[in-house]
Amino acid sequence: VKTNGFELSLGYNDFEGDFTWSTKFNLGTSKNEVLALGQTTEITGGDFEDRDISRTSVGESLFYFYGLEMDGIYQTQAEVDAVFTANPSQTTIQPGDVRFIDHNNDGTITSADRVRIGSPFPNVTYSFNADFQYKSFDLSLFINGVSGNDIYNTTKYDLQGMSIPFNAGTAVLNRWTGQGTSNTIPRAGGAPQNYQSISSRYVEDGSFVRLKNVTLGYTFSDKFTSKYVSKLRVYLTGQNLITLTDYSGLDPEIGSSSQFELGIDRGAYPQPKSIIVGVQLAF
Repeated sequence: VKTNGFELSLGYNDFEGDFTWSTKFNLGTSKNEVLALGQTTEITGGDFEDRDISRTSVGESLFYFYGLEMDGIYQTQAEVDAVFTANPSQTTIQPGDVRFIDHNNDGTITSADRVRIGSPFPNVTYSFNADFQYKSFDLSLFINGVSGNDIYNTTKYDLQGMSIPFNAGTAVLNRWTGQGTSNTIPRAGGAPQNYQSISSRYVEDGSFVRLKNVTLGYTFSDKFTSKYVSKLRVYLTGQNLITLTDYSGLDPEIGSSSQFELGIDRGAYPQPKSIIVGVQLAF
């Protein structure tokens, strides 16, 4: 595997006068490419619904998502007929069903039409730290984020797939019910390909920026301390208070149990927002 990119770190300190502050900004990029796999042609993993989500092959990046590419919803019978001209006898696909791209142009949608549909690796990662102090007050904050990565949202399949007779998410109330009603969620029931679990239908942009931590503190002057306490500080800390993202899942900052699980959201518990009040004593 060949990996390349760059890292940038910028910082500034100002420690003069009653108001002092310092900041640090970090940015990094990374891109990898598989050069050789020995005697095998591909390595697959990330099993979901008896199919593999991730794939590693020569010439591509590691652990990319591999599946069918969704191209909206069939709105009319004419659209169905235009795609399946080589197989006019098919009657399974109807208006309201998911439309996949027939990449090999053979008139049918099969596993041979699978392509790269996403990557769990961000193009850019970044973070920002800042510390401010004015007399007895102090303020610190930490912001982090990523851009350019994808997330395979398996919970979206469970909530919008309509493949099993269980409760679904409220998004399916906006499913296709007639021409022009939806181009993202198919009709209930419908063709078997509506239940396809490995497709770009469940791939979402995983970019986010998050206010990870912010702390406001106040240190009392010596007249409030005693011979037993040399420092008294009270503080208020907020964690994960603000997250800006287009991801529809619970949390775009997901972990993984293995390399082949990178970027696959299986309903991981989100990082909670929290507010902490504390007292710091030095004896």
